[in-house]
Amino acid sequence: MSKLDCHNDSVKRFVRSSLGCTCPDEVFTNIHLIEHAAIFPTAHRLYAIGGRLLVALFIPTNTDDIEVQLEQWVDSGRKYRDQHGYNRLRFVIATDDNNAAETLPGIFNLLSNVDTKTHLHVIKPQALPSDDLRHAVE
Repeated sequence: MSKLDCHNDSVKRFVRSSLGCTCPDEVFTNIHLIEHAAIFPTAHRLYAIGGRLLVALFIPTNTDDIEVQLEQWVDSGRKYRDQHGYNRLRFVIATDDNNAAETLPGIFNLLSNVDTKTHLHVIKPQALPSDDLRHAVE
């Protein structure tokens, strides 16, 4: 997997404020974009933050298929997280679909492969870290 430097204060603010991450400041000194096609072909971004946190960002055009994909995403993400020594994995789905925001967390929490180091966040696209990501959903 290749990594691209992504020193971006907006990513730090996003992870802290929108996702509730309480990692210390030093974790955010190294933020990289990971080439993610093999892990999550439908992901918009995969951030590796400080060698401790993975954030997989999905901006779906249709949320109907997500519940079917969640279990596979968790399997792939946990495998990558554990193989590369990350502490946490956060899946972020940016959508204006209120039904998805209500149902997906419950479906996610019932998956047998979810552990205490794996989290799901369903957020509004307006909460995304930068303009270029916001434009991806318009």
